[in-house]
Amino acid sequence: MDKWMFVVPLSLILLGGCASDGMQRYSQAPTAQRQVTDRQELDGNWTVYAIGPRAVDQRFSPRLAFGDLQRVGGDAGCNRFMGRFELDESGGLIVSDLKVTRRICPDAIMVQEALLLSRLKAVKIGRLTAEGDLLLYHDDQALPIRLRPDLGARVSTANSGPASLSRG
Repeated sequence: MDKWMFVVPLSLILLGGCASDGMQRYSQAPTAQRQVTDRQELDGNWTVYAIGPRAVDQRFSPRLAFGDLQRVGGDAGCNRFMGRFELDESGGLIVSDLKVTRRICPDAIMVQEALLLSRLKAVKIGRLTAEGDLLLYHDDQALPIRLRPDLGARVSTANSGPASLSRG
């Protein structure tokens, strides 16, 4: 009987570990948000820390920048990208004309990158939190792409090719 007291709890722990899908989940209580109303609120460098419910793998943390001439660009984790963005009078945010390099990386990074790029192409609204984070929503009911200001990186959106990222 004593043997079973240890086997059953150990089995439950091991089975619980097998049920995991390996994806890091992100959860945080909602904070006060306000809609982005001016293009200058987007200007600068941002680091992605969550895509919907998925926490970003920090070893391959995507970065992006909104810049002059309504350009957006950055590093999606493996590949670089460059496109355009538009902020309309009602606060709607549209990302378009994304061009992406075509490098191949490990599967986990490619999955994270594909998720980021598909959601980025579908963004409809941007909101800022009281903490200064940027939330990009593609659907009112879905969790957003979450970004925080990145003061240590510079993403150049000055040319017409993919954005170049450098650390300061």
